[in-house]
Amino acid sequence: MDLTIEEEVLQDFKTALSKINFKGYNPNSSEFLNALFTGEMWNLICKLNHLDSNGEIEIENIEKDEISEELADAKKYLQKYIDSNDSIFQQMANDELKHAEILIKKAYSKLPNAEEKTKLKSYEDEINQIKSNID
Repeated sequence: MDLTIEEEVLQDFKTALSKINFKGYNPNSSEFLNALFTGEMWNLICKLNHLDSNGEIEIENIEKDEISEELADAKKYLQKYIDSNDSIFQQMANDELKHAEILIKKAYSKLPNAEEKTKLKSYEDEINQIKSNID
């Protein structure tokens, strides 16, 4: 059976890791640096291929993660607005919500499945809830 690139690099990382004597290792040794670089390469390959640290495909795509980030930022700015009553924070919260709405529209344009539609709907509900707290 042929290994995928991810599996091959992960095997190389495990092999390199097993060669390190952790009782008296030198972080500048060739064994340590080989394991470090191989592990980083595996991590980058996984990220590029949307795999988690177990080599499993992540369910959420990048756009959904971005939506979550925008909503988290909107909530952060909303709280700052509530605490300070500074309208700049209100505007910043609204801007983050606009960004989230744009990302949701882009996600809908990719014809999401039922599970993805449910998640997008929950994001829309969260946007409406945040908007009601801003005004």
